[in-house]
Amino acid sequence: MTITARLSALLAAWSVGVVSAFPGQKPDARDLPLSIPSALLSSPLYGAPDNDFSCKSSRNPVVLLHGLSANREVDLNILQNELNGRGYCTFSLTYGAHTIPDWIGGLVDMTKSAVQIADFIREVQSKTGAAKVDIVGHSEGGVQSIYVPMTQAGIAGIVEHVVALGPAIHGATYFGFTEFWYIGGNTTRALVGSILDLVGCPACDQLATDGLITDQFTNSPKIAQPGNKVTIITSTSDTLVPQDVSKIDEPEVDNVSVQTTCPDDRVGHAGLAWDKSVWRLIVNALEEADEEVYPCEQGLPF
Repeated sequence: MTITARLSALLAAWSVGVVSAFPGQKPDARDLPLSIPSALLSSPLYGAPDNDFSCKSSRNPVVLLHGLSANREVDLNILQNELNGRGYCTFSLTYGAHTIPDWIGGLVDMTKSAVQIADFIREVQSKTGAAKVDIVGHSEGGVQSIYVPMTQAGIAGIVEHVVALGPAIHGATYFGFTEFWYIGGNTTRALVGSILDLVGCPACDQLATDGLITDQFTNSPKIAQPGNKVTIITSTSDTLVPQDVSKIDEPEVDNVSVQTTCPDDRVGHAGLAWDKSVWRLIVNALEEADEEVYPCEQGLPF
């Protein structure tokens, strides 16, 4: 089975598991599937390396942040293994999960997740003894990689490189569906937000146009923090988070399109996490280089 086929199968199993276990706000959670589906556990692409705080490297430790409804065992886990093989010390966590089920991350109020992520970054910096920490985030994790240094005390000062893959800085459009949220103006937009909160995904609302996090970015005089070297990586084929939604127009930010180096790669939003055309850009951002670390490939188109 090809890596593309394996990734497609993994995503299919993950989607079924997430939909069947979506937490909502039920007072009685006895009928929820609490464990991780066996189809996921049996996949060779499932599982992240342990957080080894005794790891030593000449490079900054790297904290990896997964996307919406993912966790540390999927999404950026393959990249994490790859970075370990290249001599990096890497660390990850599942953030923003409900108590039941606890294996679906990135759902709860993003301001609470930001506190959780900030605590983890401090832990990595303290336990490794590193002067600086780097962050690589995908989708919601990409948003948090920029939001946490902007909002959490002391984090910007211990972060050097930030690499965000397809972050919805200016509001996720969800394949254009957010247009229908405004069919009744601000009234229906507020109603959608209430519904998303009711079913257990306030982050889904906060990431969208006019969401809490989006508005904080809009109203902030500066998004990228002093001393942080920020790289935004996007794809022209990303229809979930179009390139303009991710772009940060500030001097310290490098907005990079996958197609600049690999014009034939039509990788989509989810595929950014596993595409070696993207990994090449990530490694170059972390190492402040411009090398053909990996050859171009055709990433997943979704």
